[in-house]
Amino acid sequence: MSDGEVQGRREPQGRQRRVPFEGVVNFRDLGGYRAASGRLTRWGRVYRSDSLHRLTVRDLQMFRGLGIRAVYDLRSDEERLLNPSPVASRQIAVESQVKRDEFKDGSAFREASDADRRLLDVYLAILRTGGPLFGELLSVLATPGKIPAVIHCAGGKDRAGLAAALLLSSLGVDRETVLEDYELTNHTVTTARVKEILELFVSAGMTHEAALAFIRAPRSVMAEALAWLDSEFGGVEGYLAGPGGVRPEVLRDLRESLLEQE
Repeated sequence: MSDGEVQGRREPQGRQRRVPFEGVVNFRDLGGYRAASGRLTRWGRVYRSDSLHRLTVRDLQMFRGLGIRAVYDLRSDEERLLNPSPVASRQIAVESQVKRDEFKDGSAFREASDADRRLLDVYLAILRTGGPLFGELLSVLATPGKIPAVIHCAGGKDRAGLAAALLLSSLGVDRETVLEDYELTNHTVTTARVKEILELFVSAGMTHEAALAFIRAPRSVMAEALAWLDSEFGGVEGYLAGPGGVRPEVLRDLRESLLEQE
């Protein structure tokens, strides 16, 4: 898929899904997706992104122009200490109960399939343990005065990807579109960023093939994670209402705030 297709397939003229920052490469608008009601998700309300510590001076000027009122940082304490955000943010560490030792010792990961299996395990572990935190995230997004907002993690793929999938699903966006949004990460990460991450993962003992697979956003992995929510909770809304503790009025307020008016 070309960059033009990434930006243009679901956008009216003049709209870009990826915001063209210099340092942050995976900053995307979640607007323009059609919900079951027929309404579209609003542009310029919620963005998903990789780590904001990469914002350049020029990027920060553009960032301020977006009118962002709230930033939700899904990274761990260690990540935030190592790469502090240049903008005020609220931490919602959805992966805080999940161990990621593979990035310290990745010698067990030899093939792409090893990485995909591990990624699915991580997604399921995040969903099993992070329900209350995802519920917190959606609840604050529904609070007046908290949008436009940014949801980000380190790469903008896994934790931010799960959050975006839950949010879009709760707004009534269909599963195929949710998976397409997840896959767009594959077309935004630059060659330089891929090289940087590959070097880090390979130095931890992974093969080049396995390390490259960890960087990808594999549709099948997100599809299986969301299918698990279907089987365990009857769907995303059941998950949010159960472990997430999200009240029905919160979902109603989210839809009123983030979907275009009829």
